[in-house]
Amino acid sequence: MKKLSQIATAVCLVAFSVSSLPSNAFYVPPTVESQAASKLVHIQIKAKQGDADAQFLLGLMYLSGRFVSQDTSVGLTWVTQAAAQNHIKAQQTVADLAFEGKLFPRDLALAEKWYLVMAEQGDKWANFRLGFIYSAGGDGVVRNCGKAMGQFNTAGDTVSLGNVAWILATCPEAEYRDGSRAISMSLKLLEQNQNDPTVLDNLAAGYAEIGDFTSAVDAQKKAIEALKQNPELAHSDEFKLRLMQYQNNQAYREIIPLM
Repeated sequence: MKKLSQIATAVCLVAFSVSSLPSNAFYVPPTVESQAASKLVHIQIKAKQGDADAQFLLGLMYLSGRFVSQDTSVGLTWVTQAAAQNHIKAQQTVADLAFEGKLFPRDLALAEKWYLVMAEQGDKWANFRLGFIYSAGGDGVVRNCGKAMGQFNTAGDTVSLGNVAWILATCPEAEYRDGSRAISMSLKLLEQNQNDPTVLDNLAAGYAEIGDFTSAVDAQKKAIEALKQNPELAHSDEFKLRLMQYQNNQAYREIIPLM
C-alpha cells in the first residue's frame, strides 16, 4: 500500500508540474508552408497600407506565381502602384514588361511612359529602350528618327552610338539622314575594334548613303568576314543582302526593329 501511495503522489506531482508550465512550453516548429503564409499575409498588409517595397514584392509574386496563384493583371496593378510612388525597380519592371510583351501584349505607350520617368532620373537603360521605341514606333507611339537618335546619344554607350550611325545612314526620312556623320561616327567607333561587324555594317551603309558604293562594298565585305568570328551578333544573310544592294548602287533603308 505504501508503494502505491508513493506512485500516486508522484503522478500528482507530475500532473501539477505540467499544468503549471506556461502555454508555450511545448514548442512546435512552424512548417515551411505556415511561414510562407505568414510572410504573405504580412506583405499583403504592408502593401495595402501603401508600402512601395511591399507593393512591388507582392506584384512580383503574382506575376511569377510564387507563393500565390499567378495573376498577371493583379501583379501588374501592384507593381504599378509601387511605380507611382517612385519605386525605380517597379518602374523598370512595368516598362520592361510592356516593351518586351512576354507576360502580356506589347504596349509601347505604357513602356514609353515609365521609361520617360526613369530617363528624367538619369537612367541610361531607359534612354536606350526609348531609342528603340522611337525608331520603330507603334502602339500609339509615333516613329521619329530624330527622337530616337536623341535618346541613343543620351545613353552614350558604344551600341547606342552605333545605332545613331545606323539611323543617320538608313532612316527612311531624308531629313534625318546624314551619311557623312554616319561615316565619321563609325570610323571613330572602329578605333576601339577594327573588326566589329556591326560597326563595319554601319560604315558601309554610310558610304552607300553618300553614293560612294565602291567604299560601301569594300566595308560590307569586311563586315561579312568579321561576322564569321562573331556570328551571334547578326544574321549573315542580312549582311549579304545589303552587299548585293551596294553592288547594284542602291542605298539601304530600314526602320530599326524592336529588340
